Amino acid sequence: MKITQILLSAQSPYGNVRTAAEESLRQFQEQNLPIFLLLLSVELLNDEKAPECRRLARIILKNLLDAKDSARKELLIQHWVAIDGTLRSQIKDLLLRTLRSSVHEARHTSSQVIAKIVSIEIPHKSGLNSLDAYSPT
Repeated sequence: MKITQILLSAQSPYGNVRTAAEESLRQFQEQNLPIFLLLLSVELLNDEKAPECRRLARIILKNLLDAKDSARKELLIQHWVAIDGTLRSQIKDLLLRTLRSSVHEARHTSSQVIAKIVSIEIPHKSGLNSLDAYSPT
């Protein structure tokens, strides 16, 4: 099942469809977090995707990079830092490209997610070379 369909199904009014989709999202996140983050970033970038898919992708992305609970937040930071640098760069590139979206919500969320990534990478000095991509051109 494609990520778009899973995101749509996760918002279904039918409990059984929604529950199955939520479980698929949870399993995908647990089994391959880096690819899951990449696909959510692709979903957020694509202006042709349904707004409700992009909205849920935004929420999930933000929740996978930050938390109010300090223990959970530290775990999320460790997960991000452990992702291969090339893949992290691809995710960041997609988020930067989303800043050009015609959809205000997508641009806003992308900037929030970028800020969360920067707040992780600067103190941990991970991906600093790829932070050059955040400089205005």
